[in-house]
Amino acid sequence: MSRHLDLVRSFLEQLEARDLREEAILAREFSDIKARSVAWKTGGVCSTKVGSRLGNTKKNRYKDIVPYDETRVILSLLQEEGHGDYINANFIRGTDGSQAYIATQGPLPHTLLDFWRLVWEFRVKVILMACQETENGRKKCERYWAQKQEPLQIGPFCITLTKETPVNADIILRTLQVTFQKESRCVRQLQYMSWPDHGVPSSPDHILTMVEEAHRLQGAGPGPLCVHCSAGCGRTGVLCAVDYVRQLLLTQTIPPNFSLFDVVLEMRKQRPAAVQTEEQYRFLYHTVAQLFSRTLQKASPHYQNLKEGSFPRLSPHELTSAPTVTSIRSVASPPSPPDFLQNCAPICKDASSLRTSPALSATSRPPGGVLRSISVPGPPTLPMADTYAVVQKRGAPAGTGPGTRVPSSADAPIYSQVAPRSQRPVAHTEDARGTTPPGHVPADQNPPGPDAYEEVTNGAQTGALGFNLRIGRPKGPRDPPAEWTRV
Repeated sequence: MSRHLDLVRSFLEQLEARDLREEAILAREFSDIKARSVAWKTGGVCSTKVGSRLGNTKKNRYKDIVPYDETRVILSLLQEEGHGDYINANFIRGTDGSQAYIATQGPLPHTLLDFWRLVWEFRVKVILMACQETENGRKKCERYWAQKQEPLQIGPFCITLTKETPVNADIILRTLQVTFQKESRCVRQLQYMSWPDHGVPSSPDHILTMVEEAHRLQGAGPGPLCVHCSAGCGRTGVLCAVDYVRQLLLTQTIPPNFSLFDVVLEMRKQRPAAVQTEEQYRFLYHTVAQLFSRTLQKASPHYQNLKEGSFPRLSPHELTSAPTVTSIRSVASPPSPPDFLQNCAPICKDASSLRTSPALSATSRPPGGVLRSISVPGPPTLPMADTYAVVQKRGAPAGTGPGTRVPSSADAPIYSQVAPRSQRPVAHTEDARGTTPPGHVPADQNPPGPDAYEEVTNGAQTGALGFNLRIGRPKGPRDPPAEWTRV
């Protein structure tokens, strides 16, 4: 767990370190992705021969989005009735290497049957739809689901709408009953209603909600998620990439050199133009950064959002129950952590770094909104001790060998205590006979000020190895006085 969280933190810190260079960096990365994609096609690495055949081109919604041969979905259901094996769709591998996603275009009027052949043959339970039927006056997807009280018959498939409920302001959940040859199955469809073509949503929140809800509906059973928009590449690619990273987090398999550049590049080898625009690429970065931030919040009580707008807004209830977090750079791992789990320019810039402090747990939080930037108090200042330990290391008595030592009751302890001059009792400079008592330091005739250094030799030491130190009140960084040269 600790290593996994370190990798999550490392990714966020890399984004934070980009600062003002972020926009240029992402633009350069996306330009590189497009250049490599073109090279794969022209170099024959990713061929599209099947989708370019004369009989199949009419099944492509867009002539420049043709599925790669190596990963295309091959239909076998109902081939005996004269239906071909082609559909404009590709498999995309998941974190475990399985065929976790089917990325496909929105069905055309004459490919509706092929779409339901795909859903039935590969036992799809959940469909993610990231477009509307019509956008900006243009048809983007043929309706393949039934409406209330209106069953839809497509070839041998009968589709009935059993329930339609809004998940939130952007997402609609439909429960469909699909019947084929006297067998019925339940298929759920999640439609994102407000995602503009070639654009991005206003916030990552509902995208994360969509993929979380999809897996809740999917359950633990087999079957890929079917993801589509109009062309099945831009918005579809973003959804697949977000879910892919989410699965890495849930399974705690974030690689040491995790890179969204590599994730998108790998998906583009499987589905053409996955994550189609630079704006979508930036949105993907921001969504993943928010996903990582949530992961740290859930896993550790030592992390929190630091500045307004940096990561997701919390409700008042979440603010009062969420764990306290101080820094994405904190090194300490929490004991026994619980289970795991805008538009950004620059991403994670607001995730400022602060050192953790025990006193932070008492820091009050605002009653609503997000946590604002906070100043972490340092540890309480301890008062200066009244005495100082002084090392008194004495040499061996004269006349003894190098390996022997004659013990003496007159030996002084190795450690002695010396009080500051201002707190030491006034010493009698002479006794009745006019001599200085042994062990007393002669009084200074000119008492020093509060900032002066003080002799702490505790008596004369001639012919012995020892330390002769001066100690004064600490005043912060400074050079030692010029006279402090004696050792």
